[in-house]
This record gives sequence, structure tokens and C-alpha cells, in this order.
Amino acid sequence: MKNTPNNLVFILFGIGWFLAGCDLVGGAFNHHPGDLEKHISIKAQALIEQAFEGIPPDALRDYHVHMLGMNPDLNGTWVNEDWQSPWSGLVHFFQFEIYKSASVITDEQQADVQYFSRLKNLIQHMPGHGKFGIMAFDFFHDESGNPNRELSTFHVPNEYVMTMAREHPDIFFPIISIHPYREDATTALRHYAQEGVRFVKWLPNAMGIHPTSDTMQDKLDPYYRIMKEYDMVLISHTGVEVATEAEEHQQLGNPLLLKKPLDMGVKVVMAHVASLGECEEEEAAICPTGTPYVDLAIQMLDDPKYEDLIFADISALTQFNRKHNLDKILAKTSIHSKLINGSDYPLPAINIVIQTRTLVSSGHITSEEREALNEIYDYNPLLFDFVLKRTVRHSTTGAKFPASVFVEHPALPTAGKQP
Repeated sequence: MKNTPNNLVFILFGIGWFLAGCDLVGGAFNHHPGDLEKHISIKAQALIEQAFEGIPPDALRDYHVHMLGMNPDLNGTWVNEDWQSPWSGLVHFFQFEIYKSASVITDEQQADVQYFSRLKNLIQHMPGHGKFGIMAFDFFHDESGNPNRELSTFHVPNEYVMTMAREHPDIFFPIISIHPYREDATTALRHYAQEGVRFVKWLPNAMGIHPTSDTMQDKLDPYYRIMKEYDMVLISHTGVEVATEAEEHQQLGNPLLLKKPLDMGVKVVMAHVASLGECEEEEAAICPTGTPYVDLAIQMLDDPKYEDLIFADISALTQFNRKHNLDKILAKTSIHSKLINGSDYPLPAINIVIQTRTLVSSGHITSEEREALNEIYDYNPLLFDFVLKRTVRHSTTGAKFPASVFVEHPALPTAGKQP
């Protein structure tokens, strides 16, 4: 049916109604993080103190924090125009409005400043906050090495992340992002390696990276050799991707594709423990159809062949669409020594993906803990994410993530060392 003027009115009304409710599914923060210590309840304070037990002062590490900005002329940050207009696609538009709400971005002209100020404020008001890895994010590239903005959701330049890390070395360390198909990929990688950077971010589904492609060996092999030479760590998304544009390339999130860099001696962190998705018919040559990606990730973490090479971060595991794998990962204690912490900020600040009520019904937290956690969330969603992950337990055995997950891993490069 065509959009008549009346239909258009209803559409616009619907958009207005939805945007009015964006804070309900996005931010909805009622308090300033600096007021937490003065006003938080005794129960919530006790839960925070309990979460920091076994973690020395300033030892907390977060290896998965996203940067975001919309000011290309200032910092080179960029967001796909299709995500900023309801006329290009309502789903992406609403999704990005929620991201802005969660990040407390109220002025797009000041988006970079507002996002970074909010992030820094949250961290500085965490007791014993430690250090956080802030991620650059490269464009989607085709196999010829050309960037494709239409297939890219957002872009955060390496130099922006480097600058922020240099200016705030007590809080941040840089995680660069260099697409391996770029003509200058190895040159850029070696440059940042010599600058002291030791962590590299990929999101294969959204960037169009096939980590083990036979046709791209001439690009991938030199890239991996440089990473091994400088003891660099590849933090690569694993599993299905839902936060950015990736629908046409979801199979690139299969964790088995990361065996190529591992076999070449590169240290790899499987982000999210591949906790979404399963092998499709098109992947039958490497895994049985229907096999959950998370099972493949666990098998790789347990493989003695990759000892001291393979790791996984627990980012997003408490989100409502991934929590069904919490018990499986909590029960597999043999892999806990290979897990590291990651918040995936700003996603913990999105109400709609963090549903503590469902964690109570699934037996992962108690109703009393939920009440205290929700109180923390209103002040500081980043602190909430950490306390929640220290609180969640296996629904039947009560097993929890050990404190070692939340500090610097001894087999990984020093996260606090600044370039």
C-alpha cells in the first residue's frame, strides 16, 4: 500500500512515540556516577565490595570497550548516513538512536566529546578502576583492498584511539583496527607495533574479513607474521553479529576460521566466546550443520595445541540474547584460565539488552541481587557490568567466574604499557 498523507502522519507519529521512549530501552540513567558512594544503599555497596574481592587495587582490566563518534572533520570518526536517517531504514535509525541514548549523546555536533566524557566519567567513578582497552574500528574492505562505506556501520580511526590513550594513560590502552586487505595493512601494522601497540581489533562479519581465506594468503600471511613477531594479540569477534551491519557475512564469525592465525603462532582472543549462532549448511565442510559456534569455541579453548595462544573475552554474555550460554561457559572450568574480561561498552548501558529480571528467572542471580544491581546501573552502567559478571553464578552448581578473569592475563602483553 502506498504511503498516503494520512499514513505518513501515522508513521511520523510512530517515530515520535518511539524516540520519546528511546531512553527506556537505551539509557534511562537517573543519577550521576559521582553520587554513587554518597547515596547508594548498604546492600548495593556490599555487592560492589564483594565484586572487588580478590582483585588488587587498579588491577581490573577491560579488553573490550568501543569508541564512537560522529565528527569526521574533528577526529575522523564517522557513522553511516543510513543509520542516521529514518528514511534510509527505520530499524537502523532506531538502533542508532538507542546507542546515542545509552552513551548520553544529546548533541551530534559534540558527539565525540560527549561519548568520551561519559566513558571517562564512568571509569573514574569506579573504585579501583584499573585500565580499559579502547577500540578503533576499520571500514569494510573488499578483496581488492578498497574501503566500502555503504557496507560499513561506523569508523573510528587508529590515531583517535592513540591520542586518547596517550592523554589518559592511567585509564586507557589502545586497541587498533587495521583491515588485512588494505594495501598499507602490513606497513600500518608494523608502524603501530613499533609504537608499542599490542592489541588489534577485527569484526570479520562487519568488516568483510575471511581470516583463513585461500585467495587472500598473500595479504593475510605477512600480516600474521608481523603480529607474531611483535607479540600482538588479535581480538576478533566470534559468532553472529547483531550490533552492526553484517547480515551478508555472518559465517565469517565462525571461530574455526581463526585457526589460521593460531597455527601461525598468533595470540587470539575470541570475543563473546562465539555465544551467538550455529554452523549453517554452507559450512558443512568445516563443521556439522546446527553445531553451536560456542561449542566450537570451547573445544578450541580446550585444545592443548593452542595453549598460551587462544583466549576468549566474556563480553556480552549477560545480555538477554546470549545468557542461555552462561551455564555452559560457567560449567566448563577448564577454560576459565583462558577467559578475560570485556564490557563491550556501550552495550551494557542499553536497557533492552540487559534484562536482570530474566537472570533472576534463569537462576543466575537472586532477586535481592537484582535490586542492588539495578541500583548500581542507574548510577554507573559500566560498574554494573563488572559487578554483574562477578555476581552471576551457574544456575544449579553456583559456579562463578574466578577473579583471575578480571585482571591482566599473564600470557597477554601488558595492557597498561603506553605507546
